[in-house]
Amino acid sequence: MPKIVIADPIFVRMDHWDTGEDWFGPGYEMVWPGGYSPEELMPLLPGADGVVTCFDPFTAEMMDACGEGLKAVAKPGAGYNNIDVEAATARGVMVCNVEGVRGPAVAEHAVFLMLYLSRNAWMKDEPAWETTPMLQLGGKTLGIVGLGDIGKSLARMGNGFGMKILVNTRTPDPARVPGTPLEFCSFEALLPRLDYLVLCMPLTEETRGILCAASIARMKKSAILINVSRGPTAVTEDLLDAMREGRLAGLGLDVTDPEPLAPDHPLRAIPNVLISPHHASRTKETDAAALGRTAENIRRAIAGARPINLVNAEVLDRRSG
Repeated sequence: MPKIVIADPIFVRMDHWDTGEDWFGPGYEMVWPGGYSPEELMPLLPGADGVVTCFDPFTAEMMDACGEGLKAVAKPGAGYNNIDVEAATARGVMVCNVEGVRGPAVAEHAVFLMLYLSRNAWMKDEPAWETTPMLQLGGKTLGIVGLGDIGKSLARMGNGFGMKILVNTRTPDPARVPGTPLEFCSFEALLPRLDYLVLCMPLTEETRGILCAASIARMKKSAILINVSRGPTAVTEDLLDAMREGRLAGLGLDVTDPEPLAPDHPLRAIPNVLISPHHASRTKETDAAALGRTAENIRRAIAGARPINLVNAEVLDRRSG
């Protein structure tokens, strides 16, 4: 019977996640650790055919502890920075994520952050809210960095509000969002033109720290910044300085660096900063779809078939060769 180890405590913290006995269906041994420290988790890994994680790291050492029977490490999200993909590939282990499921939900959350800040909802307990002008999205310029599932959904939503859409992406193809007018430009050219900037690209060496003091200095002081990508794409101290000095009109973060920010971090005390707990993608609908896809990816890998979402396809090339 294939052995599946659940290697991340989030799966027991989320009460509404349907990860019970029937998650993988009949014929699978599900192993739920009593604790998730290395000392508690490592003894449970030997003999694992599949491992499920989410945010916790899964390292080369942990893969070696599983043994040569390990077929796949999977997670119910798009980002896979917490998994040592290079080590997995070297060991012939498939790394599976979930794409095409959570993008629309994250894009909706980005719009929520935009609206919250634009309509001065942070002033909800202040009498001045009544007389303080608000902003509307229609007619404004939305800059999107990254045109994956999130960026494509956000472009359609922004277009629906009547916004002009500027996009910075590695693959500037208008056909990726049919029916939505897009203008592609470099990151530097995009910055001074936008009213809203939404970061929704992957974290890479090129995107790490891309939003910093120098890039903020090129933006309008009336601009609102939203980050739903990964925390390290923005320099936290530069964000703090910009908000303290009034160099941005608002800041919405679903991701931070570090994550989570300390409860007493100064950014949390600034009224026109809204920080959500990296849960933009966690709707009931997307969670159910992502958990189902995660199980299907591992089932396919164990059966010798190609998973629906495979990060390191070279593993299959090596096996076929």
